[in-house]
Amino acid sequence: MSIPHSSMERQPMQVGVTGSSGFLGSNLTNVLHQLTDFEVTTLKRNSSKKFPEINELKSFVENLDLIYHIAGVNRGTNEEIFKGNIQATFNLLEAIKKYGNSSPRIIFTSSSQVYKKINSPGKLVTESYKAEPATLFGIAKKTAEDLIRLSDFEHVILRIANVYGPGCRPEYNSVIATFCHKSANEKPLRIDGDGHQKRDFVYVEDVVNAMVLAGTKKNNFISGIYNVGTNKTSSLRQVIRSIKSSGVEVKESYSPNASTGQNSFSLDATRFGQRFKWKPQTTLQSGIKKTLLWFQKEVTQ
Repeated sequence: MSIPHSSMERQPMQVGVTGSSGFLGSNLTNVLHQLTDFEVTTLKRNSSKKFPEINELKSFVENLDLIYHIAGVNRGTNEEIFKGNIQATFNLLEAIKKYGNSSPRIIFTSSSQVYKKINSPGKLVTESYKAEPATLFGIAKKTAEDLIRLSDFEHVILRIANVYGPGCRPEYNSVIATFCHKSANEKPLRIDGDGHQKRDFVYVEDVVNAMVLAGTKKNNFISGIYNVGTNKTSSLRQVIRSIKSSGVEVKESYSPNASTGQNSFSLDATRFGQRFKWKPQTTLQSGIKKTLLWFQKEVTQ
C-alpha cells in the first residue's frame, strides 16, 4: 500500500511566543512567520493585561515543540514586576507540565540586569560573573531563570544587553529609543550625568537572529545561560553624535551631578557566538539611523 505524499511531508515545528505584541516579541514573530518550517502560535495579554492563569494556558501550550518566553514587565509597581516576570514564568512552566509536550525547548529572554552592579566600561562580563541583581527587575529575571533551570526542560536563557531598534518604546525599552523619539519630534534631550556613561547596545535584528539560532540548533545542543551583546560599550554622547550624523539637529543638556543609577559594562557574548555561530552584524551608527528613521516616519503619519 502506497503512502500518500502529503503524509510523508515533514511536519512544521510548533512554536509558541509569549509577549508577541511587545517590542522584541513582535520583531521575533515577524521573522518566524517567514520561516516555512515553523507554525507559530502567539500569546498576548488578556483583557486585564495580566499573564494568563495556568488553566488558561492549556490551548497555548498544547503540542508546542519550542516556546519563546518573552513576556515580562520591566517597569511598573513592585507587584506588576513580580507577577509579570516570576508569576508569569511559574504559570507557563506549570501549564507545560500539565498540558504540554513532554520535552519542549524553552528560549527565555533574560537581562544583563541579573549581574552584580558594576561600573567598569572596559570590563567584559562573562556568564560566570556573579548574578547578584541590584534592581527588582533584575531579581525577578534571575528568579525566572532559576524556575526554568530547575524545570528540567531543554532551555536557553539569553542574558541580553540593551536592545534597541524600530518599534522600541521611548522611556521604556531603551535610552536610544527615547533619544530618537525626542529628536524626531524636535524635543531637547536631558541627560542625567555627563553623558560619558556607557552601555552595551545591541540591535534588535541581531537579537532576533540569536533567538532563532537558539531555538533551531539540533547538533550538540546544551541547555544553559548565554550572554547576547556586542562585546563593547558606547557612551550616551556617542549615541547623540550618531543621531546628529543622520542629519538631525539635536539640543542636549547634561546634569553632571545627577545619579545615573545604571551599570556600565559590556556583555561577553563569545560563548554564545561560538556555540551557535552568531555574531552581531549591525553597527551602532547603522542601527541608530534605522531607529531614527522609524520614529521620523511615525511623526509624519
